[in-house]
Amino acid sequence: MSQALTEKCDRLFDIYDADGNGHLDGNDVDIMARKILEGGNVPADSARAKNMTQEFRSWWGALRDLADADGDGIITREEFRTALGGLSAPQLRDTLQRAVDAQFTALDTDDDNVIPLDLLVAVFTHGGVSPEDATEAARVLDANGDNNISRDEYVSAWVTFLTSDDPDAPGSRILGRLN
Repeated sequence: MSQALTEKCDRLFDIYDADGNGHLDGNDVDIMARKILEGGNVPADSARAKNMTQEFRSWWGALRDLADADGDGIITREEFRTALGGLSAPQLRDTLQRAVDAQFTALDTDDDNVIPLDLLVAVFTHGGVSPEDATEAARVLDANGDNNISRDEYVSAWVTFLTSDDPDAPGSRILGRLN
């Protein structure tokens, strides 16, 4: 795996390890979903929130099935890197795209198919990204400069984040600039 992909996997692992215990489990995924919803002021009992949480759990199930080499129900950093390095498994890529799409739908409460940059910054910051990195991510993802992120831009950015070796690709910087 390239240095860029390794660094991106490690950043995502650190953010998803919401309870800080050094591994990922279903609890971490639920905490992250809750943080995203809270950051976007999406009511947890709404249909959008429930759908997003369910899609995050589906993504977790696919990730666990692929990555949990020893069958202990948790994913270590190394297992995470191996599973996400390039998203070679179609079922993992598909569930990731569905989870990101459901996240976008949850945040797009007015159904205009865009998320304002300030909302994206708030969600990322609440999820554990530094304010500086969240602002940078929003800026580079807004390719047309309209202060909004479209669904296509958002989903594409996350796929790029987990598949591209180019550290300067806009999607590669979704959690901030790489070293």
